[in-house]
Amino acid sequence: MIDLVKLILVAGDGGLGRVSFRRERRITKGGPDGGDGGKGGSIILRGDKNLATLKAFQGKVLYESEDGVPGGKKNKIGAKGQDLILDVPIGTQISVVAESGTAKKRRMFVGINSLLSRDDVRFEKYYLEKEGQGIPARDVDNFYLPGGNEPILPDVQEVLNATKGAPLIELATITEHNQEIVICQGGFGGRGNDRFKNSRNTTPLEAEYGTFGEKRAVLLELKLLADVGLVGFPNAGKSTILSVITKARPKIASYPFTTIEPNLGILDFGDYQVTSGLKEVVLADIPGLIEGASEGKGLGHSFLRHVENCSTMLFVLALTEEEVFDETITNKQKAKILYKQLKSLKTELKNHGLKSENSKILKDKKFFVSINKTDLYSKELIAEIKREFKSKKIEVIFFSAATKVGIDVLAGKLREIITCLD
Repeated sequence: MIDLVKLILVAGDGGLGRVSFRRERRITKGGPDGGDGGKGGSIILRGDKNLATLKAFQGKVLYESEDGVPGGKKNKIGAKGQDLILDVPIGTQISVVAESGTAKKRRMFVGINSLLSRDDVRFEKYYLEKEGQGIPARDVDNFYLPGGNEPILPDVQEVLNATKGAPLIELATITEHNQEIVICQGGFGGRGNDRFKNSRNTTPLEAEYGTFGEKRAVLLELKLLADVGLVGFPNAGKSTILSVITKARPKIASYPFTTIEPNLGILDFGDYQVTSGLKEVVLADIPGLIEGASEGKGLGHSFLRHVENCSTMLFVLALTEEEVFDETITNKQKAKILYKQLKSLKTELKNHGLKSENSKILKDKKFFVSINKTDLYSKELIAEIKREFKSKKIEVIFFSAATKVGIDVLAGKLREIITCLD
C-alpha cells in the first residue's frame, strides 16, 4: 500500500505583458497595443472516494500546471494556463515541507482555503530599449523550509535533499468526496505596455512580468478513517475477525505478516438484530505488530500511524497452537503469555505516541481487550485467563473467529463503546 509520498508541486506563472505598437497601413506612428498576460494554472487536490491508496503518485515527484500565455498584439489577452487536478483518497493529510515566498505569503495572509487577489501581490516591470528586444531575465522564485531563510533552488533533487527530515506544517486533510483544495495558486498575468501610456509617455517600452505561481514541496499521508483499529501480533486472527464480522475479504493464511497493508471493513449492526441507534462502524485491520515496531522493526511504524485516526482500539490476543497444546506450560503461564502480549502492544503504541505529534490522541484513546481462538482452549485455561486479567482489573471478551462463537458478544461490545464515544 502506498500511503506516504513527497511531491513537488509547481503552479503556472502568470503570462508576460506584451510590449508592442500598432503597425498598420497609413498609420506610421501607431500607439502601444501590448496585451496583458494570462493567469497561470493552479494545482488542485481533489478527494476521490474510489481511491484507496496514493499509488498513482509512485515513481513521479514533480507536478506542474501550465503557465499563462503572454499577451499579444492588438491588446489581446493571453490565454489562461490549464489547472492540474490531482485526485487523492479520502483521509489524505497534506503537510508542507518547503514552499516559495509566494506560497508562504498566501498561507500566512489568507490561508490555504482562500486565494490571493491581484491587489495582494507585487508585480515587477521589465524595460526594453526597443520593440522586439528579448525579455530581461529575472531572479528565480526559490523554495524555503518552514521557518528558514536559506533559499533552496527550484530543482527537484535540491529540494528533495534539503527537505529530508525537515519540520512539517499541516495544511489540510481531505475528508469528503470531491472536496477540492487549491494547494498551489497560479500566478497573475502581467500588464502590457498599453496600460502604461500617458500624456508624458506615449510610447512606453515597459510592461510587467507575470507573478510567480506558488511552489510547494508537500507530504501526502493517507490515514485510515476508521472507528475501530484491530491491533495484535501476527497471526492473532485479526484478518479472520474482519472477514467474519464485516463484508471485507482480506488475505488470510497461517504465516506471519499475511496482512502487509491495512484493510477496512464495515460492521453493520443490522446483522446482529440491532434496529435502533448506531447502525454501522468502520473497522481497520492494522498489520501485525512485533516488539520494536515503534523503532521500525517488522512492518514498523509505517502502519502504526494509522492507529492515530481510529477512535478506539481492539487488542486481539491469542496463543499459538504450540503454546495451547504444550503440556510443559501451565495454564497460569499461558495466561501470563497473553497478558505479556497486551503489555508489549501497549508499549509499542506508547513509544510511537512519544514520537508523534498526535501523542495525546493515542493517550486518550479508548481500548478494550479480546482473546481469540478460544475454540482451542480448555475450560480450565479460560478460567485461568479470566483470573489473570481480572487481577489486573481488565475486562476481556472471549471469542473464536474461526467458529464464530462469541462474535455477537464482540459486536455488542463494539457498539456499546462507539455509542459512548459519540
